[in-house]
Amino acid sequence: MRAGKINEGLPLLALVSALLFTDSLGYGLLVPLLPRYSQELGVSDLGLGFLFAAYAIAGLLGAVPLGWLSDRLGRKPFILFGMFAMSGAFVFYALARGYPMLLAARFLDGLTAAATWCAGLALLGDAFPGEVMGEKTGFAMGASAAGAIAGPLAGGLLYALAGYRAPFLAVAAVCAAVGSFAVFLGEEGEARTAGRGLVRTALPMLGNRRIMLACFITMLTTFGFGMLEPTLPLHLQRRFSLGPLSIGMFFGGLTAAYALASPPIGRLSDRIGRRAPILWGLAGTALLVPALAVVPSAFLAAAALTALGATAALFGTTALPLITDSLPRKPGRESGYGTAYGIFNIFWSVGYALGPLAGGAVYQAAGLLHAYLLFSVLLAVLMVAVAIYLRKRE
Repeated sequence: MRAGKINEGLPLLALVSALLFTDSLGYGLLVPLLPRYSQELGVSDLGLGFLFAAYAIAGLLGAVPLGWLSDRLGRKPFILFGMFAMSGAFVFYALARGYPMLLAARFLDGLTAAATWCAGLALLGDAFPGEVMGEKTGFAMGASAAGAIAGPLAGGLLYALAGYRAPFLAVAAVCAAVGSFAVFLGEEGEARTAGRGLVRTALPMLGNRRIMLACFITMLTTFGFGMLEPTLPLHLQRRFSLGPLSIGMFFGGLTAAYALASPPIGRLSDRIGRRAPILWGLAGTALLVPALAVVPSAFLAAAALTALGATAALFGTTALPLITDSLPRKPGRESGYGTAYGIFNIFWSVGYALGPLAGGAVYQAAGLLHAYLLFSVLLAVLMVAVAIYLRKRE
């Protein structure tokens, strides 16, 4: 794809960035609001835990089939489903008067997120050549991180101004607007993976070392963030007497650094290959995470957390184009990008499920430093695997 063709693909990049921004906006908005409303409805702690888990369960069940179907039928139907059904899910959140409707909304929300991520990322693979995929996925991941920042802020502000329903209805309107934009999407190529079943399509990918390496990098990224989210706020509160606003600003710095760093890091990986940025990011993160447990001041903790956002982007963002690098580039959707990103989504969900469990267990048994050292050891092991399997420039 030459310069003119790449410029034609820029509306697709804008669309995919909007998709990921909107999904992260809704996900972040729910975190402070859903527990409060669930308590008002009399939902138990166990019920609330299952409510949050339903999102990941839906993603685990739907990611690979939805990605595979997008290889067969095209990206557009699943992008439209993702946005318009997600709009419906947030209307359900706003109107729910009991636990069953909340649970249905949460499950639908997770299913639509899987469709959006699989079809959206695969669309980037369809539209752009490998030599610019790092830059394009960097912009998309930066948009996702921006949505994660905006979600809690917008949710809290709209809740304070207009009550519980307003944040959810606002996100529903954003989803409908992005879905309307996607109606005008024109896809490149009409090839299908007709005749190849889901298992026959997915199994070779599970045996592809580079795809699996990219998936494990993704899983470790979400494992680490999942470990930090429940444990670091407690540490910051106990060690430095920080309140919720200050802690939220600390994590906002991390997410902002990830968002700002992702596009230039993606561009860098296009120029020098994926291997070096991934190794730099793994090494930097392995050093920074234990420092969070021992720094003597809140200022240094904020600085370390912000730097962590940039080092995590080095390997988290670069892992995405590694998936399309690892598949043969064929006309249209014969490459199976949707299925590959479905597998990626499963690893993403598993990491976020295991991170809080492992972090909480080790934190309770041996302390915060040991929990973070465990993460650093896993990063070091992954560094060895990257050094072995990504010897050559992609």
